[in-house]
Amino acid sequence: MGVVSTGQITLYDYNDAAPVTAFINASKGLSQLYTKDESLVTYNPDYTSTPNVLTAYVYVNGVNVVGNLANRKWGTTLGGSDLGTGVSTYSKNTNIDPANPIYNVYFEGDYTDPITMLVTHVTAQITLNSVKSGTNAVFLQVDGQLAIEPNPTGGTKNSAEVKAHLMRAAGEDTTGVTYKWFVSPFAAADQLDANHALVTGSKITFKNTAGGAASAPADGTWADVKSLVIREDAVPDMLLLQCQAKDADGNIWSYNFVVTDISDPYDVKVLGQNVFKNGNGSCILTPKVYYGGAEINIANYTFNWKLFDKNNKKSGFIDTGRTSAAKTISSHTTGSAAAFTISVALAAAPVAGDVIRVISADGLSIESFEVGSGSTTTVINIRPSVNGFSVNYPAANQYNNGKLWIYKGTGATAGVANTTGSATYTVTGDDIDGSGTVFLEAVNPNF
Repeated sequence: MGVVSTGQITLYDYNDAAPVTAFINASKGLSQLYTKDESLVTYNPDYTSTPNVLTAYVYVNGVNVVGNLANRKWGTTLGGSDLGTGVSTYSKNTNIDPANPIYNVYFEGDYTDPITMLVTHVTAQITLNSVKSGTNAVFLQVDGQLAIEPNPTGGTKNSAEVKAHLMRAAGEDTTGVTYKWFVSPFAAADQLDANHALVTGSKITFKNTAGGAASAPADGTWADVKSLVIREDAVPDMLLLQCQAKDADGNIWSYNFVVTDISDPYDVKVLGQNVFKNGNGSCILTPKVYYGGAEINIANYTFNWKLFDKNNKKSGFIDTGRTSAAKTISSHTTGSAAAFTISVALAAAPVAGDVIRVISADGLSIESFEVGSGSTTTVINIRPSVNGFSVNYPAANQYNNGKLWIYKGTGATAGVANTTGSATYTVTGDDIDGSGTVFLEAVNPNF
């Protein structure tokens, strides 16, 4: 049994014409750091010095057709055109206002299928944000080429290069910083090191901070592998990756992202409403699989549904049998072995490998922690991350009076939901905190 393709829900219309995939790439990443020292204000990166160029990509059967779209426009609201019209790129040359740290950008256009003459209104969205120094002053981001276009000559396979940046108030930190890279589901065995099949097969290689070729890290180790070079045959349609960076003091940050191979003949779509109102209601998602642009029978397929939270961190779907409603956190200790005390007991104690989601009372902190041993129905102990969940362990009183849930599954499959064939999956408002991305993995048992 093997994974033949992957997919995720995106913002575009869908009809019986050829499947359309749209997304936006940001040349300077998604975040910038705002620092104010008395009258001195700095931004890093500074968009007024080097604009953050947003580029729209719209693919139909492996071909980027964004230049063929009519009525192209960029806006800060869906349907708006305040950022420009008639072009496929938008250069943001002003910094994000820290008083309004979330900056949404929408690209829209109309694609006419040359065979059916049906018109698809295509929409893609990207969110930029400003991080204030003194709150989340250190963060990790990954930028570079997130889509691999096919080589039309059929010769050497194309590749994409992505690069990690550990950002601080003073700028990018490259002193003593080491890295680990993982593929989903981000367990220890999924590290891209000297033992991983994608590395030994030369489908993924590394570069160091200086930009030169770097040897693959030894099994389970940190190394100066700042950049990842991904060959197209490493990517089954979409490849879900995680970068971890460790600074000279031993602190660790993580970032999840997706690289897409546009040339892959398999294409997975997730159809469904993607808006919740006031966190209520539910969203029914339907899987579809295409081969060469034609929908195929998925009766024998199984699907793995994965969730990432609004901060692009590995999350999961709530186990409503164990937490039909959130549990209030009375108190907790700190660090990678913190213990969370809840006010109302669970029906049964969580076991090692389970995962909890915790949200602070002010809603600003949301993390998913792996459960350790020795938990009871009222005290849940966490452990250092093994399967790629959060390493931002609790600080003193950070989650007091906040909420706690338990995910479906355990271990490497914690948070993952499963369906078979054309069965739909229902996402509830409790699964999504503000926003989230659903990633779908299609598995053909005959491969």
